[in-house]
Amino acid sequence: MLTIALEQVRFRAFHGFYPEEQVIGNDFIVDVYVTIPGVTPVDDLSDTVNYQELFNVVKDVMAVPQPLLEQVVTDISATIRERYPRVRKTVVTLRKLNPPMEADVRNSMVSLEKEYI
Repeated sequence: MLTIALEQVRFRAFHGFYPEEQVIGNDFIVDVYVTIPGVTPVDDLSDTVNYQELFNVVKDVMAVPQPLLEQVVTDISATIRERYPRVRKTVVTLRKLNPPMEADVRNSMVSLEKEYI
């Protein structure tokens, strides 16, 4: 199996359950890992997942405000699988930096690991 990943991709987005989060926005960090059946050697882009296109998927999904981070990671995973049917596994982690809480919290986090047949 071959894994292609983007780590620590930063976005300003408007996800959140509370109305002020949907107005003020917040900073987010996304990690995405996709696994495809291994091809040796990989000498053509069509044999793998283009990480620029992977970034575009994440960017497009992050641009649509959602009240729950769980929905965001689900949408990222589903869109990747739709565009890349060869993908056998996705791991999408979304961190909300400085979530609005009455505590000093670096980030909240939601992570979805999904395997496809």
